[in-house]
Amino acid sequence: MMFLRGKNLFCWFVLTLLLPVYSIGQEAKNKAELSQKVETLLSKMTLEEKAGQMVNIGLMALCEGEFYGGQDTIRLDSSKLYHLIRDYHIGSVQNMGKYPLTIEEWRYFIGRIQEVAQKETRLGIPVIYGIDGVHGATYTVGSTLFPHQLGLAATRNPALAEATGRITAYEAMASGIPWVYGPNLDVSKQPLWGRISETFGEDTYITQVLGDAYIRGAQGPGLGGPYQVAVCPKHFLGYGTPFNGKDRSPVYLPEHLLRQYYLPPFVSAIQDGAPSIMINSGSVNGVPCHIDKYLITDLLKGELGFEGVVISDWADIMNLVEVHRVAVDEKEAVRLAVNAGLDMCMEPYDESFAVKVVELVKEGAVPLARIDDAVRRILTLKMKLGLFEHAMYPVSEYPDFASESFTASSFQAALESLTLLKNENNVLPLSKEAKVLVTGVAANSMNYLNGAWSRTFSGQEADYNDEEKFTVLEALQAQLGKDKVAYVQGTDYEADINTAEAVRRASEADVIIACLGERPATEKPSD
Repeated sequence: MMFLRGKNLFCWFVLTLLLPVYSIGQEAKNKAELSQKVETLLSKMTLEEKAGQMVNIGLMALCEGEFYGGQDTIRLDSSKLYHLIRDYHIGSVQNMGKYPLTIEEWRYFIGRIQEVAQKETRLGIPVIYGIDGVHGATYTVGSTLFPHQLGLAATRNPALAEATGRITAYEAMASGIPWVYGPNLDVSKQPLWGRISETFGEDTYITQVLGDAYIRGAQGPGLGGPYQVAVCPKHFLGYGTPFNGKDRSPVYLPEHLLRQYYLPPFVSAIQDGAPSIMINSGSVNGVPCHIDKYLITDLLKGELGFEGVVISDWADIMNLVEVHRVAVDEKEAVRLAVNAGLDMCMEPYDESFAVKVVELVKEGAVPLARIDDAVRRILTLKMKLGLFEHAMYPVSEYPDFASESFTASSFQAALESLTLLKNENNVLPLSKEAKVLVTGVAANSMNYLNGAWSRTFSGQEADYNDEEKFTVLEALQAQLGKDKVAYVQGTDYEADINTAEAVRRASEADVIIACLGERPATEKPSD
């Protein structure tokens, strides 16, 4: 018996040694097979088909009416759909129109786009649909909203960041969307910048740890299943510390500070398997990031070994002409960006980027090898996601969408994000007998609680808020009783409304709750 135990122990020991070796070997085999599939498909593609794969276009470019027409009902325009997806081989679509869509609407729009891409093009390459899932699958009606990343940072709880990533991925995939532009890994040390709430704050370590946790949740054990999305950490590099505090503006930081404080979260994200990264819209030390070959090719792809897709931010190729003024026209901007290492352009409006790529390659201004490298990365991402086999999983796979358990996770994250700074004279918890005055611009606004990227881009449109949620005022009245809670707005964001009345009513109250806050905004409007 002792011999058998010893023999079994020996076998267990040998297996323990061999399993990692087998796993590594299997991983290498899978990678080689994937690479072969990509190369086979790439070899069949024309230059025009390759160029189209490098374009990420806005949904509204495929819809009836003007791009910024503010349509109350959006409808796909068949002529635009065929023009861009079939004729110009556009490989990616992103975001939404004026209003959030239901699961059914998302699945219809994306399903129709995939139908054209896979059944009515020569090679049947699916599109990859991306979305700004900034604090949940926020553009899907009824989805679970989480605190913004700054709130998650206040929790100091990686498990909650992981749950945020996992549930965001689940509900995005339920909507048919396999690619999420996040997490935001910008370390921000500029208090004037309007997008700090979208980050994990000023601390590199917290950003790194919580970013890792979010990615683990969103991507799970690996891409290719019904509940995992591809993440897209952003914005490489230094975006969160603009010199003047304005969005998309210059950053001036010595390289040793960039490496010490701003790079580590991206290094970890790459090690975690992030398959795409979005570039900083601004410039670093005088060089626009979208044309910075050192930043994209030498550092990101070379030194850090990033093998995924490098994508621009919104319309940033034309910004090289109109904002940075380093290119005389779009064609020169495309040449500079692609040669610097950009793989995909978020060109929301039309096919012009693809047209310019074809022209530049034919003129010898951009090497075909650079285009092949970009498209190879894009095809690899699509194959890793399993889009060729499952462009969209059945809706029956997602019974937990907006479930009570998801809501409980969101509530726990919100609860742990609260930070009590003072409690003089034990004001809290509130006495249920106290007369309470509630005042302030954020007192009776769901939009101020949610922030930007909440059902809409700005998060300011009250028409699209979740009806079952409570404002601060409504929650206090529900807990304490309407007879105990008085409300006087006082001011709105820009002007006095009835401050004198608020002061008068304050003298009658035992407790005054002043709800302060910034009006929701992001990107340039947040300046």
